Amino acid sequence: MTKKLPKSAISQKRVLDAAAKIFRDYGYAGTTMRTIADEANLKAGSIYYHYKSKDDLISAVLDIGINAVTDRVTEALAALPEDAGGRQRIETAIVAHLSAIIEVGDYTLATRRVFGQVPEAIRAKNTRLRDSYGAIWQKILADAHARGEFRTSANLTLARLFILGALNWTVEWFKPGGRSIEDVAREFASFVLDGLSGRSENAAFPATAAGAGPKRRSARVRAL
Repeated sequence: MTKKLPKSAISQKRVLDAAAKIFRDYGYAGTTMRTIADEANLKAGSIYYHYKSKDDLISAVLDIGINAVTDRVTEALAALPEDAGGRQRIETAIVAHLSAIIEVGDYTLATRRVFGQVPEAIRAKNTRLRDSYGAIWQKILADAHARGEFRTSANLTLARLFILGALNWTVEWFKPGGRSIEDVAREFASFVLDGLSGRSENAAFPATAAGAGPKRRSARVRAL
């Protein structure tokens, strides 16, 4: 049986959902506590029961967005067998990331709009969470690279920034009811790992000793 949330938690979620939507539409400067209260269908004073200021609210909205993604990806990776290869781990992380940002879409869009507008202390706090999530991806890529799944000259930091930037943009165009998140994730993984030239997903880079690269670089387009 699903446990019912207490009324205070339900009210708090209404405030947060309303805040995410208003920050998404009006940005940090254009948002007021009264506007959020109106969106949540609460009395203006009631909102202060949960959050004392607009800064407290935007900090919560930003943290919910990144924590949702971090938790979903961490859980999905933990469910994989220990011998899962880099491709499976990357595809799994992509599916989990996309599912999370679509599920908390207003929070993701609010973050995209206001991150550069919020006070420095709030931005720095959320940046630490984002950096921790980025480290998860850096490890996925580094492990695959160490197993020889990527070419040895691959810039993993640049690859991580490219992947996460593209994934986060998905919330701008993805519409439920069309292609599934799983289909989008698999094709995205193919773009990242195989490029657009059609290299077979089962083709491996030449086996090399640690630190040694292939004798010549392939002309095929690769993202990593």
